[in-house]
Amino acid sequence: MQEIFQVQEQTLRHLPKERTQKLVDAQKPQQNELTRDQYLELLKAARKRGKMLAYLAMRAIVSTGIWPQELLALTVEEVRTGEIRTAERTVHLPDSLREELLGYARRKGVSSGAIFVGKEAPITTWPTVREQIRVVCRVAGMEGIEVSARTLVKLYKATRLELMAQVTEKIMLGQLEQEQVKHGWEN
Repeated sequence: MQEIFQVQEQTLRHLPKERTQKLVDAQKPQQNELTRDQYLELLKAARKRGKMLAYLAMRAIVSTGIWPQELLALTVEEVRTGEIRTAERTVHLPDSLREELLGYARRKGVSSGAIFVGKEAPITTWPTVREQIRVVCRVAGMEGIEVSARTLVKLYKATRLELMAQVTEKIMLGQLEQEQVKHGWEN
């Protein structure tokens, strides 16, 4: 997965702005898929309804791009280090997400091992999380919007790609400005 982002970054560096924008647009959510604003509304609704599991699942996936099986296998130890290591990649957790995950673990009485433990089952399952997300969607009035692991990961990728394009553009303009100051005709 990390290789994909490196290829995307290299591609963005060498493409004209129009082509870069087409790549960004291709990753944007379709009509019935989740947008960034809708995602933020869902987080607000989850907090308001006390659906912490749905809140953390959505936030973790959109913040890091991890898949549900990686999320549900997340341990207190991994959160403390700030990294989730899988065979294919290493995912870094934002500090604010780490604090919320550790707070959730404390409230659930989990001091080590898997954070997302169920009441009767040894671990929370994705269908349980998905049902909580559906409840939050109903509360927020977004029943027609597709909110699945796939759309959450897609939103992560779209956000990342859009931010990379913006940063790349700023760096390029800064570099061109420095070259003009240093090597311009008037100097």
